[in-house]
Amino acid sequence: MQQEFTLSFTENQWICFNNDTQIQADSLDEIDEKLEHYLILKYKKGIIKVAMFFDFDRFPQWHRQYMPHYFNRSLTFNLNK
Repeated sequence: MQQEFTLSFTENQWICFNNDTQIQADSLDEIDEKLEHYLILKYKKGIIKVAMFFDFDRFPQWHRQYMPHYFNRSLTFNLNK
């Protein structure tokens, strides 16, 4: 199964969202942890592929030297643990 999210940054917080949920955190690692918890609650078991596409309109000023597509992310969560 695949899920798609938008990844954004505003007011010193990373935000991961789609039509069903919004997750905020101080770091990308914390986003990943909260996202895994959300997926466990929603799907219980399975292997979930997650695509995060960065919201270029909210690209952090301190990352302007990097290309925005560097922040697009692909993750796989194994909920069968």
